[in-house]
Amino acid sequence: MESFLLVAQIVVLLSLSALAIYLVVVLSKVKDMLGVVEVSIKEVSARAIPVLENMEALTGKLRTITDSIDDQMVMARNSLQTLHSVTENIARFERKLQNHIEGPVMEVASVIGGFISGVAGFLNRVSRKR
Repeated sequence: MESFLLVAQIVVLLSLSALAIYLVVVLSKVKDMLGVVEVSIKEVSARAIPVLENMEALTGKLRTITDSIDDQMVMARNSLQTLHSVTENIARFERKLQNHIEGPVMEVASVIGGFISGVAGFLNRVSRKR
């Protein structure tokens, strides 16, 4: 029985030794994989930094363009308001001018029409008397 215990102890010790060696190998592979992951992360961050800087520059340019468009929209809106007020002023001036001139022009037209009718009537009478 002692020999059986001795053999069992040897088997257990050999198993523990094999397990320890296996763990060392596995941990070594995990360390290598972590090194590869670290290198990949460094490469990604090295490539990402210029991209992020370009994105920052593009964002700045887009902000400038947007501000410029906003300024131009304000100028266009102001120009349209000015044009609207000018057209209203012209329409008001036209109505005012028409109200002031229409009456006297119609009177002159009536007088001229009456004068022409009178001359025509006179010429008719003169030509009938002959």
